[in-house]
Amino acid sequence: MTRTVDEAIADLSSPDGIVRDQTIALLISYGSRATAALLPLLDTDDVELRARAARTLAYIADPSTADRLARLLGDPDPLIRSHAGFGLAQLDDPRALDALIATIDDFPDATMYPATQSTAALRAMGAAALPRVADLLTAPSADTRARARLVILQIAGDLPPDEAAAWRARVADV
Repeated sequence: MTRTVDEAIADLSSPDGIVRDQTIALLISYGSRATAALLPLLDTDDVELRARAARTLAYIADPSTADRLARLLGDPDPLIRSHAGFGLAQLDDPRALDALIATIDDFPDATMYPATQSTAALRAMGAAALPRVADLLTAPSADTRARARLVILQIAGDLPPDEAAAWRARVADV
């Protein structure tokens, strides 16, 4: 049985986490056909529903959502901000690097400290992200510094040996 986008959207509010996750996967598979139905959910007062909509839109990566994702970077909820930054990265949007730097402490991975959704996306950006990430090595927060170090070390593993050694030396005392 094929479900419509509207039927799937209704299940984003299900009390069952498995149903919600399956619904997100289904909506992602629908791609940009689901965009118009997801966008209004970003304006709801339900933070969890907004976060699910932002996550789904980030993975759909419909170019028409770039400006809306950029506006979500100002959301008070860190999970929503993180999904917005990740979505801009998925779109290769020019604002992505700034967004990922701004959200590097949002949405920590529960099992892989100091990883976050943004550290993974920054790592995927590769060497181009290194100068901006390096600026975070002097951040006031120890968590931010640890995340910057993680990203630099991960990216350094993909660099030529001399460059990698220079970046590793830069984070040795962080």
